[in-house]
Parts: sequence; C-alpha cells; structure tokens
Amino acid sequence: MNRFLAENHRLTIILKALQVPRRTYYNWINYTPNYRKMLEEKVKPFLKEAWSKNCKAYGAPRLKVALQRELGINFSIRRITRLMKEFGIRSLMCRRFKKPGTHVDYDQRPNLIKNLSGKSIWRADITYLQLENGVWVYLSTVFDDQTYKILSQKVSKHMTSKLVSHTLIEALKKNKKPEYLHSDMGSQYTSSIFEHVLEGHEIRHSYSQKGHPYDNGPIEAFHSILKREFAFQTRFTSFEDVVLKTENYIHWYNTERIRIAV
Repeated sequence: MNRFLAENHRLTIILKALQVPRRTYYNWINYTPNYRKMLEEKVKPFLKEAWSKNCKAYGAPRLKVALQRELGINFSIRRITRLMKEFGIRSLMCRRFKKPGTHVDYDQRPNLIKNLSGKSIWRADITYLQLENGVWVYLSTVFDDQTYKILSQKVSKHMTSKLVSHTLIEALKKNKKPEYLHSDMGSQYTSSIFEHVLEGHEIRHSYSQKGHPYDNGPIEAFHSILKREFAFQTRFTSFEDVVLKTENYIHWYNTERIRIAV
C-alpha cells in the first residue's frame, strides 16, 4: 500500500480496491505494540529455560521468584500461570509417595526436640526408590534444620543399620556436629551400631512417637519433594544410575532450588 501511495494514487481509491475500511487503515498505521504483550514475549523464553533447567519442577510461585531474581520483573503468579498454559508447560508434580510402614517392637523413646528452639538439630530418615526392573533400593539422608540442606546421602540395596550409620558418619566428617539428631524408631536407628556413633560424638538422640511420622516433618517433606519432583519423573536403569542421578538432584536441591517459606 505504501508503494501505491508513493506513486500518488489516491488513498480512497486504494482502500476501495483492497476492500479495506478507512478506520482499519488508520488503526494499522497508528498501531504501537502493547507494552504488556511485549514484556510477556520477552519473559517467555526465560520462563521456559528456568522451568527446563530446574528439573521441570518449578511451578508459577518459583518461576515468579526466579523472574524477579534474574530479570527484576515482577509478574503475578496468576499471570505466570496463564503464560505457562499458553506454551504448554507445568510443574511435573505427581502423586504423593506413601512410605511403607514398618513394625517396631521397641518401647517408646523420648522426643527431645518437641517444642525446642535455638538448638542445632539434624534429622535422619530412609526412603525408597524403584528401578525400572521393579527392584527397590534405599536412600538414607541426613537433613539440617538450620540450613534446610541435605548434609549427606547414601543409596544401598539393603536397608541396614550400617547404611544409616555410614550416612551419619559422612555428614559428621563434613559438618560441625549437632546437639541433637532426630529419627523415627525404625530398627536401623535404634541399633547399637547407630547409637554408638551418636554416643561417640556426644549427640543426643531424639525419637518420633510411634505412628507419628510428622514428628520428623522436615526430612519427610524433603523425601516427598524428591519423589514428586524427581523420582516419579525419572527412569533408573541400574543401581549405579540411581546413585548418580540422586546425587545430581540433591546437589541441585541444596544449591539452586528456590525455597519458598510457608
């Protein structure tokens, strides 16, 4: 059209020939891109990349934090959710994993950290991972209440007192010892081997009440996150594969994953 105008053709004749209303033409030449849309187009590649490189685990709340942190752009969670729907991504969160119950014959031992604050506390627990051939392996972890980080982890084909003891020893090698360690009353944690490690480092042992897994809530919550964000999305082809991939996930969890206070 601009070429015709440059050749001195009358605008009315041109619009009539093209069957374009005069109002449409003037709307077109006066159009300026909407700033809101321009900004959304700018952040879309960032949102996709942030979602992809973070195990595809980030939903709108964490993408909002990442956007503010990296680009200084403040979008609402609702707006980010809409953009995620537009280009077909979502947080890969699956069903919650229910930990199989175990029978404990020991008498109840004391919960020393209940209503306790201002003390250094570690937590220990075991969870289950399944290989693609159906075989189960066991992940033992030690969690720090102050940093919300996993201090050590070990994977084993067997759920033994040696597994949890070696996990604790590894954490003690790299970190200042805590005042308390909290665990459930599974036989691995009430074993003489595990208790000997604690006594040797003068760490007081606190126990969850039988049938109350939420007494050890922080590390139980971590294992739930690990299941939903990572384990249920991943194929483990061998024992060595699950060890490597779990180490990589926990490194990312400790160093990069955005933590949102609740």
